Amino acid sequence: MQPGSQAPLIAVSTIKDSPDHVRRYVEGNLAGGVDHLVVFLDAPSEEGQDEVLAELAEHPRVSVVRAGGAWWGGQRPRELNVRQCINANVTRRVLAGLGLGHGWLLHIDGDEVVRVDREALARVPEDALALRLGVREAVSSSTWQGQPTAFKAELEDGDLALLHGLGVIDEPSNQVWIRGHVMGKSAVRIGAERWLTLHKVAREDRSHEPGLEDGAWLVFHYESYSLEDFCRKWTAMVASGPRAAYRAERRQVARTLRDLISRGLAPDALRRQLERFYRLEVEEDLATLRDLQVVDEVDPLVPLPGAPTPPGAVPVAELDAALEAWRGRAKPEEELFRGTSPAGPGATSPTPGRRRGLLGGRGR
Repeated sequence: MQPGSQAPLIAVSTIKDSPDHVRRYVEGNLAGGVDHLVVFLDAPSEEGQDEVLAELAEHPRVSVVRAGGAWWGGQRPRELNVRQCINANVTRRVLAGLGLGHGWLLHIDGDEVVRVDREALARVPEDALALRLGVREAVSSSTWQGQPTAFKAELEDGDLALLHGLGVIDEPSNQVWIRGHVMGKSAVRIGAERWLTLHKVAREDRSHEPGLEDGAWLVFHYESYSLEDFCRKWTAMVASGPRAAYRAERRQVARTLRDLISRGLAPDALRRQLERFYRLEVEEDLATLRDLQVVDEVDPLVPLPGAPTPPGAVPVAELDAALEAWRGRAKPEEELFRGTSPAGPGATSPTPGRRRGLLGGRGR
């Protein structure tokens, strides 16, 4: 087999979202180079999830798992990120058992759409164990009439200084310019003894596997891109359980919104205060960003050229049955979760180990 040829790219997610957003997630990722999606419904009994389940179950390139209490056999982890990582690593084990060890498994969220050039993917050496996808974040604007088509990438120091000088951002830092994650997402070679975390590929000792990067591999993050999405996202996050971990720049925002949403306000009062916070702290001046040429104009939902792997490369019926066989089984964290980096000697930094540009591509 030639390096990367006929190697399927499969994405796995744990989601609770609206039918419209799930449709965007499915259609966008399949149009962007993913061969098959494995979707775990994190709260299948909640309102609106029956419609989501029905649509996903009918799609020939989607495997869907009801991942409520019965899935966990009474041992459901409290933290969402732990549930996400365990579901991803169960999927990796299942796929490896089906003989797809040469393929790739990518862990993404329900508000993300990947764009993976298949020709660049086919050039990956057979001994590569991990890939890294750079992130593009949607500009947040109340002017969108449909899905956003302007996205932000990390900027050089000069651009950040200009934005800061003009009062567009509070500090000349990519950590402020990008509201969500700046780490991107990772894919793991399915047959490798590695673990997927939220953003990285982990080894047995919890250090990180350096990933190949290419400018043709990107993940587009629809992070609070409108007022409606901002309100939906934060309300859902507060209801999802224990507090998630946030980087330092976002902790105060998360604390404020949790306190606001948990205050027990009347629905109309809560909506007014969320909208006030959005206008003050989240919404971006799209016209100014376009004038300054600091955003990429792209529609991530437009299909990429290049066919996916041939039909039958992913044995869907066998995959569905093998996933269902995990229902109610123990899913011990010590076997399926490597979400914490080690301290001290042996830990690897996410940046020095990257093999940037190995395949000839480059990101911004």
